Amino acid sequence: MPHPPLNSASRRRFLTRALWATGGALAGPALLSACGSDSDTGSGGDKAGSATAPADVDAKWPRIRSRQVVVAGFGGETYDIRQEQCFDPYSEVSGARVVQAAWDYGKFLSMLESSSPAWDLIDFDGYSVAGLIEAGTAPGRLADWVRRCDLVPKAYQDYCAGGYAWSQVMGWSTELDATPTGWADFFDTKKFPGKRAFPKSLYMGAMELALLADGVPKDKIYPLDFDRATAKLDELKSHMIFYDTYAQGQQYMAQGSASMIATSSARMIQLKNDGKPADFTFQDAMLYPWSAFTMPQKPQNADAVNALLDYMSTPEQQALIAKKIYLGPTVSKALDLLSDKELALTPSAPDNVAKQLSVDVDYLGTTDATYVEKFTSWVGA
Repeated sequence: MPHPPLNSASRRRFLTRALWATGGALAGPALLSACGSDSDTGSGGDKAGSATAPADVDAKWPRIRSRQVVVAGFGGETYDIRQEQCFDPYSEVSGARVVQAAWDYGKFLSMLESSSPAWDLIDFDGYSVAGLIEAGTAPGRLADWVRRCDLVPKAYQDYCAGGYAWSQVMGWSTELDATPTGWADFFDTKKFPGKRAFPKSLYMGAMELALLADGVPKDKIYPLDFDRATAKLDELKSHMIFYDTYAQGQQYMAQGSASMIATSSARMIQLKNDGKPADFTFQDAMLYPWSAFTMPQKPQNADAVNALLDYMSTPEQQALIAKKIYLGPTVSKALDLLSDKELALTPSAPDNVAKQLSVDVDYLGTTDATYVEKFTSWVGA
């Protein structure tokens, strides 16, 4: 059943505690580069470098005086690719370098209403944005000239740009004697022997997949029946090996420690591309239809961060990210720039959307604290 939303203060306290308790505060803070001086190359009005901006990306930007943008993200290979394919070209065009910081939900909440936040952006899920707005602590609003992402619901378009869709899928080893077709097979250890690699701190989709495995139709998943979901998860718990990061989950599959996994489609594609005996399906996957790169209310580098969000929301950049790291565009025109082969690997491609359970972002926005509490209690039991 649905739960009443937490007020802003209690929501912050609970989620901060919960995320630290489950390892959700990832790694230590990254070292931030010092701000460049005014003598550094480039500025907003005088576009620097040799990068070619997609479409009319820089024509409408104001003069960019800020020298950097600080983005809190997840690091690793995905962010190496973002740096190369997005952040560095943006810096050449704008003159403002992009500095990465280690993602931390609690830190962002402490900066949300600060007059001098250390970060300008965080890589954020859609339901957290929805929850903040519902709690009366909306994140920073985009400048009027920043292009909006049309696959984000209109109610959130003024707060969310540059994001992506992603899917939590069922993956398996192709060395199994049979090919699984749905979450019920994930729970069938007789027909499909072996350990199940399962997220521990990356809890998204855990309750939904359990209910699907238990026979609940997609259109009856919400509101979540947490008791039924955890009872179903109990059936498989002794066969699970838990992972704290997606990279760790990949390692379990690559070394044969697990025969099946609940993970992101992007991670399964990477395993396949690396020649590992692995496959996955979008059938009955959990689609998170939009995310956002979200600002605090008073970003220090407002001009440069809005320009970066505009840049990240171009169809060209959205399509490039889909091709390079297999995340779905939140701009519909980007889908037109993908080949049929690329669309087959894209979570937000229409054919794949039709196969999946698209999560109820508004519902999760009001229940994410309860979700964390129920899941972490189950993991620790």
